[in-house]
Amino acid sequence: MKISDYSPQETFAQLIIPPDFPFFIRLDGRRFRAVSEKVNAEKPFDERFANCLVLAARALFQGGFNPALVYVASDEINALLLDAAPFRRRVEKIDSVFAGILSSAFSLGLLKFYGKTLVVAFDARVVIFPPEKIVEYLDWRQREAWRNHNNAYAYWLLRKEGHRPLEAASRLKGLKTKDIHDLLFRQGINLAQTPAWQRRGILLYREPYQKPVGNQTVIRRRITENWTLPLFPSTEGRALIQQILNWAKPTAEDK
Repeated sequence: MKISDYSPQETFAQLIIPPDFPFFIRLDGRRFRAVSEKVNAEKPFDERFANCLVLAARALFQGGFNPALVYVASDEINALLLDAAPFRRRVEKIDSVFAGILSSAFSLGLLKFYGKTLVVAFDARVVIFPPEKIVEYLDWRQREAWRNHNNAYAYWLLRKEGHRPLEAASRLKGLKTKDIHDLLFRQGINLAQTPAWQRRGILLYREPYQKPVGNQTVIRRRITENWTLPLFPSTEGRALIQQILNWAKPTAEDK
């Protein structure tokens, strides 16, 4: 059979997210440890690097999409979409476009905050959750951010003490959270007192505000960055997420 006899098919082009289901797009930075080394980022955390991630997250709002919220933690960005999903909910299209936007926006962030020109990449996957599980998903990613935060502080403490990368990683392998806390506390580092954005991540969402227009006042929405998050499963955290979801519902002006 000749190649001309084949009918070209886009294998996953028809893979669709079910209607009426909210979903997260989880985007991870590729080889970001190497990226942080190339820009000489501070260890274990650099606020400029976090600002690059936030700038990339803002691009999802500014790129004509309408995420209900975007959660930034470690080298990961999670965007929640509700009813207003783009590209007729085609998974292949959503993944490729969102990864492309973040990759280019983050690269611009590196130029802005570090003066470095680097090629960076994000991968993307769709995670479908029922509406009542949204907080549960965010809690899962926030707990992962907390674990990464603890390991990062411990790893770079060992590196500063002269341990090679593999030695530092080996010493941390299998340690429980309490053991890591004790290790750091003996060196004067209290993990409970590090900046909140390092421990709990950063949340972006559109918040309504009143804007005078002529002789009347109209409601507009602006992107808010929350760098001092509560724990998502807490009463305060659940109330915040519910408020954001209410703000994300279409208004009469949106229709």
